[in-house]
Amino acid sequence: MLKVRITAIRQTIYNDLIAQYENPIEHACDIQQGQQWISVNVNCPDGLCPSAWDTMKPFVESLAHGKGNFFDGWMKNPMSAMISCNDGFRPFSFYIEAIEEESQAAHEQSENQPQSGTEKTCSLPQPRLIPKDKEEARVYKLVLVLGKQVLPRRQIIADLGMRQQSRHTFINNYLRPAWERSLIDHAYPNTPNKPEQAYRLTAKGLDIYAQLKLEK
Repeated sequence: MLKVRITAIRQTIYNDLIAQYENPIEHACDIQQGQQWISVNVNCPDGLCPSAWDTMKPFVESLAHGKGNFFDGWMKNPMSAMISCNDGFRPFSFYIEAIEEESQAAHEQSENQPQSGTEKTCSLPQPRLIPKDKEEARVYKLVLVLGKQVLPRRQIIADLGMRQQSRHTFINNYLRPAWERSLIDHAYPNTPNKPEQAYRLTAKGLDIYAQLKLEK
């Protein structure tokens, strides 16, 4: 069964419909443009909106089983689909695509290839992300703590093994450097000074997180 990658592409907000029909909602959607998830065995990935998943699940299931070409040539990539969530006020469009993977048999065959002193051997891939200084090392640590979650500041500080009294140290040594590298964003961008403000990784941050996880 293939894995399926889900990418949040774009959100459209109908402010006139919201003003006319919707009851006030402080925070309606946590999804950020560029976020990605991987569905394995047609399971809803952590952090993906359940409502959006309900809409896209039939397409994910087809792609996972190697079936595509929806609606007779709808997509340029036949093993993909563009699906919107079912929020009538602020729908998000998601691009979903099957991911080709090396078969287990091919992987085992590669591992079992005989090697000798005269044969060219394959070395393990070198880490692609080596922190160049202490500040970058702290930023990478913050990225690994956040991962695909949305966490408040107090939780992040605790997960970093810091004391809550170290708020200014956390901001100066972790939060600000990550922000300057465009790796994190507010979970509530419309109210940046919100007392219960939380943080999430940006698309760039998620890419860094994926690379760091591969290197662990």
